[in-house]
Amino acid sequence: MLRLARTVSILVVLGSTIAQPGHSQTLSLAVATGPVFLPGSGASADWQGQLWLGYQKEGVGARFEAMYTGVPSADLIAFTGNLVWTFRQRQVNAVEPYLVAGLGAYVKFSEQRFGLNGGVGVRRRVGSLRLFAEIRYHRVMRQFDEASNADTFVPVSFGVALGR
Repeated sequence: MLRLARTVSILVVLGSTIAQPGHSQTLSLAVATGPVFLPGSGASADWQGQLWLGYQKEGVGARFEAMYTGVPSADLIAFTGNLVWTFRQRQVNAVEPYLVAGLGAYVKFSEQRFGLNGGVGVRRRVGSLRLFAEIRYHRVMRQFDEASNADTFVPVSFGVALGR
């Protein structure tokens, strides 16, 4: 537990550092939450939460995410790696749209499945923070035995990232 606390502390410090002049690479740490929907299942919306570590250089970056998704009768944990393409704006505080896509492992109890995801988002710098909103489509490639309605879900996320 102490090791985890130290690691998170180091990531927060690294994520909140300002990029050096002439360099546009950044490390960021983010948290997000919001509703999640199961298209075509007839199930009502539930919620999800995310924690991710990202690295971006110029308009291309990578994110490693952990997400808890509380879909009805199917609490899932997803571990994904994603590429992010940001459409940078000339103004420092402008809204920046981005595309995100990746793959990963989706876990429900003892079952683990491979899946893909993709989506769009917008972000805006506020001081050393970035506020963001995004919508993604997740597709688990093989249905879970205990939760057949959890193979496709759409989280809508609102969050904050430390770092530029």
